[in-house]
Amino acid sequence: MKHKNEETLDDWFLNAVLPHEPALLRYLYRNWRENPSEVKDLCQEVLTRVYTAARQERPQQIKAFIFSTARNLMCDLARRAQVVRIDSVMDVESLNVPNDGVGPEGQFSARQELILLQAAMETLSSKCQRVIEMRRVYGYSQRETAKRLNISEAAVESHIQRGIQRLSNALQHISEIAASKCDAKGGYAAHKENKT
Repeated sequence: MKHKNEETLDDWFLNAVLPHEPALLRYLYRNWRENPSEVKDLCQEVLTRVYTAARQERPQQIKAFIFSTARNLMCDLARRAQVVRIDSVMDVESLNVPNDGVGPEGQFSARQELILLQAAMETLSSKCQRVIEMRRVYGYSQRETAKRLNISEAAVESHIQRGIQRLSNALQHISEIAASKCDAKGGYAAHKENKT
Protein backbone atom coordinates (compact mmCIF):
# COMPACT_ATOMS: atom_id res chain seq x y z
CA MET A 1 0.00 0.00 0.00
CA LYS A 2 1.46 3.35 -1.05
CA HIS A 3 1.39 6.45 1.06
CA LYS A 4 0.34 9.74 -0.45
CA ASN A 5 3.92 11.14 -0.07
CA GLU A 6 5.35 8.26 -2.12
CA GLU A 7 2.83 8.92 -4.91
CA THR A 8 3.84 12.57 -4.94
CA LEU A 9 7.48 11.58 -5.02
CA ASP A 10 6.75 9.20 -7.90
CA ASP A 11 5.01 11.98 -9.81
CA TRP A 12 7.90 14.33 -9.16
CA PHE A 13 10.37 11.69 -10.32
CA LEU A 14 8.41 11.02 -13.52
CA ASN A 15 8.01 14.70 -14.38
CA ALA A 16 11.27 16.23 -13.16
CA VAL A 17 13.92 13.48 -13.31
CA LEU A 18 13.06 11.04 -16.09
CA PRO A 19 13.09 13.68 -18.85
CA HIS A 20 16.86 13.95 -18.20
CA GLU A 21 17.44 10.23 -18.79
CA PRO A 22 18.46 10.55 -22.49
CA ALA A 23 21.08 13.21 -21.65
CA LEU A 24 22.28 11.10 -18.72
CA LEU A 25 22.70 8.08 -21.00
CA ARG A 26 24.71 10.16 -23.50
CA TYR A 27 26.92 11.43 -20.68
CA LEU A 28 27.49 7.91 -19.35
CA TYR A 29 28.27 6.48 -22.80
CA ARG A 30 30.74 9.30 -23.38
CA ASN A 31 32.49 8.90 -20.02
CA TRP A 32 32.26 5.16 -19.25
CA ARG A 33 34.11 3.83 -22.29
CA GLU A 34 35.75 0.90 -20.51
CA ASN A 35 32.61 -1.22 -20.71
CA PRO A 36 29.69 0.38 -22.61
CA SER A 37 27.48 -2.62 -21.82
CA GLU A 38 27.34 -1.37 -18.20
CA VAL A 39 25.93 2.05 -19.10
CA LYS A 40 22.23 1.17 -18.78
CA ASP A 41 22.90 -0.40 -15.36
CA LEU A 42 24.83 2.70 -14.32
CA CYS A 43 21.93 4.88 -15.49
CA GLN A 44 19.48 2.85 -13.39
CA GLU A 45 21.78 3.10 -10.37
CA VAL A 46 22.00 6.90 -10.78
CA LEU A 47 18.22 7.19 -11.05
CA THR A 48 17.80 4.96 -7.99
CA ARG A 49 20.21 7.10 -5.98
CA VAL A 50 18.42 10.29 -7.05
CA TYR A 51 15.05 8.80 -6.08
CA THR A 52 16.41 7.59 -2.72
CA ALA A 53 17.97 10.96 -1.95
CA ALA A 54 14.73 12.73 -2.89
CA ARG A 55 12.91 10.78 -0.17
CA GLN A 56 14.83 12.87 2.35
CA GLU A 57 14.88 16.14 0.43
CA ARG A 58 14.23 16.99 -3.19
CA PRO A 59 17.12 18.74 -4.91
CA GLN A 60 16.56 22.28 -6.13
CA GLN A 61 18.92 21.96 -9.11
CA ILE A 62 17.69 18.64 -10.49
CA LYS A 63 19.88 18.35 -13.60
CA ALA A 64 23.05 19.30 -11.74
CA PHE A 65 22.18 16.82 -8.98
CA ILE A 66 21.62 13.99 -11.49
CA PHE A 67 24.95 14.56 -13.22
CA SER A 68 26.83 15.02 -9.94
CA THR A 69 25.35 11.71 -8.80
CA ALA A 70 26.50 10.07 -12.05
CA ARG A 71 30.00 11.49 -11.72
CA ASN A 72 30.23 10.36 -8.08
CA LEU A 73 29.03 6.85 -9.00
CA MET A 74 31.69 6.54 -11.72
CA CYS A 75 34.36 7.79 -9.31
CA ASP A 76 33.23 5.27 -6.67
CA LEU A 77 33.37 2.43 -9.17
CA ALA A 78 36.78 3.50 -10.43
CA ARG A 79 38.10 3.67 -6.84
CA ARG A 80 36.72 0.24 -6.05
CA ALA A 81 38.44 -1.19 -9.10
CA GLN A 82 41.60 0.68 -8.03
CA VAL A 83 41.98 1.82 -11.60
CA VAL A 84 42.63 5.47 -12.23
CA ARG A 85 40.36 6.39 -15.12
CA ILE A 86 41.82 9.55 -16.50
CA ASP A 87 39.21 9.71 -19.26
CA SER A 88 36.44 9.70 -16.60
CA VAL A 89 37.49 13.18 -15.59
CA MET A 90 38.44 14.55 -18.98
CA ASP A 91 35.00 15.37 -20.46
CA VAL A 92 33.20 16.81 -17.42
CA GLU A 93 33.57 20.46 -18.43
CA SER A 94 32.35 19.89 -22.01
CA LEU A 95 29.00 18.67 -20.70
CA ASN A 96 27.77 22.23 -20.09
CA VAL A 97 25.59 21.18 -17.18
CA PRO A 98 24.68 24.09 -14.93
CA ASN A 99 27.00 23.89 -12.00
CA ASP A 100 24.58 25.47 -9.53
CA GLY A 101 24.57 22.38 -7.31
CA VAL A 102 28.37 22.24 -7.00
CA GLY A 103 29.84 25.03 -4.98
CA PRO A 104 33.34 26.45 -5.11
CA GLU A 105 34.50 23.85 -2.57
CA GLY A 106 33.40 20.99 -4.83
CA GLN A 107 35.04 22.56 -7.87
CA PHE A 108 38.22 23.14 -5.89
CA SER A 109 38.18 19.54 -4.65
CA ALA A 110 37.79 18.17 -8.19
CA ARG A 111 40.65 20.32 -9.44
CA GLN A 112 42.80 19.21 -6.50
CA GLU A 113 42.12 15.55 -7.34
CA LEU A 114 43.21 16.14 -10.94
CA ILE A 115 46.37 17.93 -9.76
CA LEU A 116 47.12 15.03 -7.40
CA LEU A 117 46.63 12.56 -10.23
CA GLN A 118 49.02 14.54 -12.42
CA ALA A 119 51.57 14.63 -9.60
CA ALA A 120 51.21 10.87 -9.10
CA MET A 121 51.69 10.32 -12.86
CA GLU A 122 54.96 12.25 -12.69
CA THR A 123 56.34 9.73 -10.21
CA LEU A 124 56.21 7.04 -12.91
CA SER A 125 58.92 6.41 -15.49
CA SER A 126 58.38 8.17 -18.80
CA LYS A 127 57.79 4.82 -20.55
CA CYS A 128 55.19 3.82 -17.96
CA GLN A 129 53.49 7.22 -18.24
CA ARG A 130 53.31 6.86 -22.01
CA VAL A 131 51.87 3.32 -21.81
CA ILE A 132 49.16 4.39 -19.35
CA GLU A 133 48.37 7.46 -21.43
CA MET A 134 48.05 5.46 -24.63
CA ARG A 135 45.96 2.67 -23.09
CA ARG A 136 43.76 4.59 -20.63
CA VAL A 137 43.47 8.05 -22.13
CA TYR A 138 43.62 7.43 -25.87
CA GLY A 139 42.14 3.92 -25.81
CA TYR A 140 44.82 2.14 -27.84
CA SER A 141 44.78 -1.64 -27.67
CA GLN A 142 47.61 -3.47 -25.99
CA ARG A 143 48.92 -4.52 -29.42
CA GLU A 144 48.75 -0.98 -30.84
CA THR A 145 50.52 0.44 -27.79
CA ALA A 146 53.28 -2.17 -28.03
CA LYS A 147 53.77 -1.51 -31.73
CA ARG A 148 53.88 2.28 -31.37
CA LEU A 149 56.33 2.14 -28.45
CA ASN A 150 58.38 -0.68 -29.98
CA ILE A 151 58.02 -2.92 -26.92
CA SER A 152 56.40 -6.32 -26.35
CA GLU A 153 52.76 -6.73 -25.38
CA ALA A 154 53.94 -8.35 -22.14
CA ALA A 155 55.92 -5.18 -21.39
CA VAL A 156 52.79 -3.08 -22.01
CA GLU A 157 50.81 -5.25 -19.59
CA SER A 158 53.60 -5.07 -17.01
CA HIS A 159 53.79 -1.26 -17.27
CA ILE A 160 50.01 -0.98 -16.89
CA GLN A 161 49.89 -3.22 -13.83
CA ARG A 162 52.84 -1.57 -12.08
CA GLY A 163 51.77 1.94 -13.11
CA ILE A 164 48.15 1.59 -11.97
CA GLN A 165 49.29 0.04 -8.69
CA ARG A 166 51.77 2.87 -8.09
CA LEU A 167 49.16 5.51 -9.00
CA SER A 168 46.66 3.89 -6.68
CA ASN A 169 49.18 3.76 -3.83
CA ALA A 170 50.29 7.36 -4.45
CA LEU A 171 46.71 8.66 -4.53
CA GLN A 172 45.80 6.69 -1.40
CA HIS A 173 48.85 8.08 0.38
CA ILE A 174 48.01 11.62 -0.72
CA SER A 175 44.37 11.16 0.35
CA GLU A 176 45.48 9.94 3.78
CA ILE A 177 47.73 12.99 4.18
CA ALA A 178 44.90 15.31 3.14
CA ALA A 179 42.47 13.57 5.50
CA SER A 180 44.88 13.86 8.40
CA LYS A 181 45.30 17.58 7.67
CA CYS A 182 41.50 17.99 7.61
CA ASP A 183 41.22 16.09 10.90
CA ALA A 184 43.93 18.28 12.38
CA LYS A 185 42.11 21.42 11.24
CA GLY A 186 38.80 20.07 12.56
CA GLY A 187 40.46 19.25 15.84
CA TYR A 188 41.91 22.74 16.02
CA ALA A 189 38.54 24.34 15.27
CA ALA A 190 36.83 22.22 17.91
CA HIS A 191 39.57 23.08 20.43
CA LYS A 192 39.18 26.77 19.60
CA GLU A 193 35.38 26.62 20.07
CA ASN A 194 35.74 24.91 23.44
CA LYS A 195 38.09 27.67 24.65
CA THR A 196 35.57 30.43 23.92
